[in-house]
Amino acid sequence: MQNTKNNPYPFKFFFLLNCSALIMSLLIVFLSTHIRLGEAGLGCEPWPECYAQLSFADGPKGLVIPDSEFKTFRAMHRYIASILGINILIIMLMAIYYRKKISPLLPVLMFLVVLFLSILGIATPTRSLPLVTLGNILGGIVLSGLVWRQLLLTRNRAITSAPLVLFLVSATLTLQLISGAWASANYTGSACPNLLTCSYTENISDNLFNSFNVIRRLNLDSNYRLVLDETSSIIQFSHRFIAVILLFLIITALITVKRNHSYLYKPMKIVSCLFFAEFILGIVNVLTNMPLWTNTLHNLLAVGLLFATINLTMLIRLKFNNH
Repeated sequence: MQNTKNNPYPFKFFFLLNCSALIMSLLIVFLSTHIRLGEAGLGCEPWPECYAQLSFADGPKGLVIPDSEFKTFRAMHRYIASILGINILIIMLMAIYYRKKISPLLPVLMFLVVLFLSILGIATPTRSLPLVTLGNILGGIVLSGLVWRQLLLTRNRAITSAPLVLFLVSATLTLQLISGAWASANYTGSACPNLLTCSYTENISDNLFNSFNVIRRLNLDSNYRLVLDETSSIIQFSHRFIAVILLFLIITALITVKRNHSYLYKPMKIVSCLFFAEFILGIVNVLTNMPLWTNTLHNLLAVGLLFATINLTMLIRLKFNNH
């Protein structure tokens, strides 16, 4: 894929465009996370009663930036998103033009995600519908993941077989990211103020289905303020439960790879270290009443973990064996 005298494909320029897109997508993930968590009152006093007491009434539609203490952050988010959109449009056009040298599939997907996020942000600013917030959260993460994968494709990489447990890790990590985004979209941060206990557990079985109903609306009072209930506890505790399952899977995968797949040990170790840091930080967040900045870091670590997992999965192919 690299450029030669007889090859007009501008490899370096295309590579730099993707690097700038990656940086801007990470900035957008950081800003959107910080705005969303900050406006919900994460880390406020007295915890947890003060959390998510903002008005969930629908905000202004279109390009109007609502007044709040995070207005500057919202303006920065919008400017960076606009530049990113132009950047990815150029990447897509280049990939289509040089399609004999590079597949345009990922650049087209990247542009479609940007288009989806733009329409979602302008047309539906409501926070009372978790599906909208979920789309924004996952859209930003998916976009950064696609850009990262595009960058990795510019390198020559050997492919090797791997045990099934690595694919279980990848699938469970994806589920964990979705559950974390769903917990954030439903503002459940204060529903389980302790590590192993939650505040609303009287009617768990009756609320289980509604907890994961993607078209559900938040439970609001007459002043459009959030009312936490059993669904909040179920969503938050599910996220923690999946994290524990992932912990055991990653430990198993790390031991298996070290013994039988030395080529994969380094990328697996990176995945493990990032997950352990994420897991420990999640515990610290609960024990310290959910500070805003450490929770923002928790979300950024999740993106880093996704990157490490993408890097790992691009090195392997499935092989069923007993190891």
